Amino acid sequence: MNSYSEQQKSLFGFFAREYDNLVSYVRRNWHTVNEAEAEDIVQDVALNLFTKVDFNTPIENLFAYVYRSLKNKIIDLTRKKREDRLDDYQDEDSGENYLLRRLVDEIADTEEKAEHEQLLKLMLNTLEELRPDQQDIIVATELEGYTFEELSNELEIPIGTLLSRKHRAIAKLQKLMNENLKSKI
Repeated sequence: MNSYSEQQKSLFGFFAREYDNLVSYVRRNWHTVNEAEAEDIVQDVALNLFTKVDFNTPIENLFAYVYRSLKNKIIDLTRKKREDRLDDYQDEDSGENYLLRRLVDEIADTEEKAEHEQLLKLMLNTLEELRPDQQDIIVATELEGYTFEELSNELEIPIGTLLSRKHRAIAKLQKLMNENLKSKI
C-alpha cells in the first residue's frame, strides 16, 4: 500500500464510502451550517487532501486524518465568521468600527475613570506595604514585562523560588487590598 496510486485509491475510496458520514459530522459540529455548506466543506477538505498530501508517505490512520482535517477546517471557518461579524459594524465612509467605538466610549465614562484611578492609587500604595523582594517580583513581571526565566538568569534565583515568591506576594497584596478597601468604605 506504499505506492502513490494505491494511496490515492484508498483516499478516494474513503471519501466515496464515508461522504454522507463526513457531511453529517460537519453538520453536528457546526450547527449554523446548512446541508449545501456542509457538503462544500467536505469537498474543500477532500480537494486539499488530494492536492496537498504527499502520497509517497503513508497515512497511518486515514479515518482520523480526514476527520481531523475536517475539524481544523470547521475551526478556521468559525474564526473567520467571528471576524466577519465585527466587520458588520464597520462604517464604510470612515472605516471606523462603531460597535468598538461605543464600547470604548462606555468604558471611558468619567465616573468610571475616576474610580479606576482611585483603585490604581490604592493598589500602588498597598504594593508599598509589601516586602521589597515581593514588590520587586510583582513590578518586574506585571509592570516591566520580565519573564521568570529572564529574572532567574539575572538574579541567579531558581524559577521555582520566583514563582513561590510571586504567589505569596499576590496573596498578601490581595489581602491588604481587601483590608484597605474595607477601611475606605
